[in-house]
Amino acid sequence: MATASDYAGAGACRACHPAQFKAQSDSGHARGLARAADHPLAQKFPWQGTHRRGPFTLRLEDGMKARVEGTVEVSAEWAFGAGDQAVTFVGQIDEDRYLEHHLTYYAKPAALAPTPGHGSLTPGSALEAAGVVYPTFDPRSAILRCFQCHSTGPLRLGERYSIVPHELGVRCESCHGPAAAHAREPKRANVRNPGRLNAPALNELCGGCHRPPASDDGAINFRDPWNTRHQPPYLARSRCFTESEGRLSCLTCHDPHEALRRNDRAYYDARCLACHTESHPPAAVCRKTDAACHTCHMPAVKPNPALAFHNHWIGVFTGGSALQPR
Repeated sequence: MATASDYAGAGACRACHPAQFKAQSDSGHARGLARAADHPLAQKFPWQGTHRRGPFTLRLEDGMKARVEGTVEVSAEWAFGAGDQAVTFVGQIDEDRYLEHHLTYYAKPAALAPTPGHGSLTPGSALEAAGVVYPTFDPRSAILRCFQCHSTGPLRLGERYSIVPHELGVRCESCHGPAAAHAREPKRANVRNPGRLNAPALNELCGGCHRPPASDDGAINFRDPWNTRHQPPYLARSRCFTESEGRLSCLTCHDPHEALRRNDRAYYDARCLACHTESHPPAAVCRKTDAACHTCHMPAVKPNPALAFHNHWIGVFTGGSALQPR
């Protein structure tokens, strides 16, 4: 198992890979985790006011603290998410527990609202009114996985058994593996190159955090709108994947070093038309040309009013359904 000394840090990659370093540093992946006070959007978080949760009153106070009934106080220490769509806050309660705060910041409409999954919960205590409690060391707890997927390198424990990430955000070594040896003596053999993986293996790598792909899809309810954020298992069910002999991968459409190309119709249409050409039967050019390919064939699914994820189960959708193609 790799240790902290096996990791070089993203800064060590800059000298030899300046273009990739710059592009990746500006990406949502790189901004996936920050101290809440240091987040690029920190000044926009409307951290104030009161919110009712059942019989409890949740108050937001200076210093990004959440207080309930004057008895519970938990700071928003960590900000998860780049902020293109949302930022969710996490703080340590005590040596054994962390809190996922009840309120998340949504870029549209630049306001706080219940964190996904919290809206339907009824708090049974003042602490539960502040958010969802996670045991730090329970193997079934999701909080360690949250930190693992939003940071790079091994986690360690700090004072009061706090979780301390090695490097904030999803940086170079999240995908390329520990690279201290490569930084000291650059060789292809001592660093992982995901670009050389076949599509199923590549999708499995991305699925380590974007949810495991088809091998574990039995645990996924494909009719649940919230699950569309787990792209690999949906992609694996697409005819574009199965009928291309499994050649379709995340890298077919996404440059892993770049920020997500939101609303770039020409870019994504070109990815589709690389296969769907008139000279490449049985694929065909769609006769409806007034919309981007993904508008119809990868429709946006809104699990709540402030979030939208494009369904990666690529296909032909009919009857107003955006969850499962015909």
